[in-house]
Amino acid sequence: MKVAIFHDYFNKKGGGERLVINLAKALNADIYTGFVDKKKTFDLSGLKVISLGVNKNLPHIIRNIKIAKKFERYKFPRYDIYIFSGVWCISAAKNCKPNILYLHTPPRFLYDLKYYFMSKMNPIKKIFFKRFVDKWKIKDQIYMRNFDVICPNSENVKQRVLTYYGKDLYKKCKVIYTGIETKRYHFKEFGDFYLSTSRLDELKRIDIIIDAFKRMPDKKLIIASSGQDEKRLKKRAKGCENIKFLGAVSEEKLLDLYSRCRAVIVAAKNEDLGLVAIEAQASGKPVIAVAEGGFLETVNERTGIFFQPNFDSLISAIERCEEKFSKKQWNYRIIQRNVKKFDIQNFVKRMKKIIKELVKF
Repeated sequence: MKVAIFHDYFNKKGGGERLVINLAKALNADIYTGFVDKKKTFDLSGLKVISLGVNKNLPHIIRNIKIAKKFERYKFPRYDIYIFSGVWCISAAKNCKPNILYLHTPPRFLYDLKYYFMSKMNPIKKIFFKRFVDKWKIKDQIYMRNFDVICPNSENVKQRVLTYYGKDLYKKCKVIYTGIETKRYHFKEFGDFYLSTSRLDELKRIDIIIDAFKRMPDKKLIIASSGQDEKRLKKRAKGCENIKFLGAVSEEKLLDLYSRCRAVIVAAKNEDLGLVAIEAQASGKPVIAVAEGGFLETVNERTGIFFQPNFDSLISAIERCEEKFSKKQWNYRIIQRNVKKFDIQNFVKRMKKIIKELVKF
C-alpha cells in the first residue's frame, strides 16, 4: 500500500513531529512538508521526505499562508491513502483522497484563543490579525469538510470539532489517542524534586507552579524547558533557591529527570491531550494536574492528583501527594500500566484499522 503523510513543517522536536516520523516508519510512508529545519528538528534520515521549499525565514503568517497555497496547488503522485497532520497542509485534502486527518486541535488562534492572541498585539497588528482570522476561518471551514475521516487525539478535541465545525464533521470523528514510545521511559526512584517540563508559555501557566513553590521553600522544583515566557518567569522566581531553571535539555537528560523526579506538575490551560502527563506516567511518576482539558482523560486517582488553576489549590494537591508518599500509596508499576493505551504500537494499530476500513481494494 502506498501511503503519503502531509505535515506542515519540521522546525522543532515536538510530539507532533515525532508522531509523524513514527507513523511514517510503521507504514513505510512518504512525508510531504512545507520545509525542514534540520538544525531544530529530529533526524529524518532513512525516511523519504519531500520538502515543498517554503522559505522558513518569512514572517510566520506569510510563511504559513504560502505553505497552505503550496499544498493546495502541488500535483501530488497517486497514493492509496493520504494522512494529514497539521493546520496548513489540510488545503490539499480536496485533491488527495481517500484521506484521514489526525487532528491535534482545531487552530486555536481562529477559535477559542483568538482574543487571547489579539490581546498581545499592538493596535495595528490587531487590525491585520483580525482581518486574517476572519478570512482564514472561512477557508478552514471549507478545507475541513474535504476529509473522509477525522481522528481527534482526545475526546476533548473531538468536542471542539462539534463546537467549531458542527455535527456533520463531528460524525466523521474517531478518537485515536496519540502514541509515544513508552519503552524509552524508565523508573529509577521517587526523588526529592518536583518537575515541570511544559514549554515556558503563558498558556502553560507555569506562574501558578512557581507561586506555589515560593510558598513551600522546603520543596524543590526543577523547570526543564524554554520558551518566550522565560524572562518573566525567572523574574517571578527570583530569590527562590528551591526553584531551578535548566532551560531546554537533551532528550537523554529529559528521560533521566523523568526517571528520578518525585512527581510531575502540569497546569496548561485546556490542554488538547497533554503529552507531558503521559510521559510522566510512562516513567512511573504521579502527575499533579490541573483539572481541565485532556488531563481529565490521561490522569486518574491512581496515577495523579487534580487541582484548580490557582496556587492555593496546587499547594493542597502537593500536600496530598506527599501524604500518599508517606502511606506508600504510589505504585510506579500501576502508574506505568495506565499509559499502555498511549503506546505508539496501539496508535499505529488503530490507524491501520481505520485505513483498512477506508481503502477499498
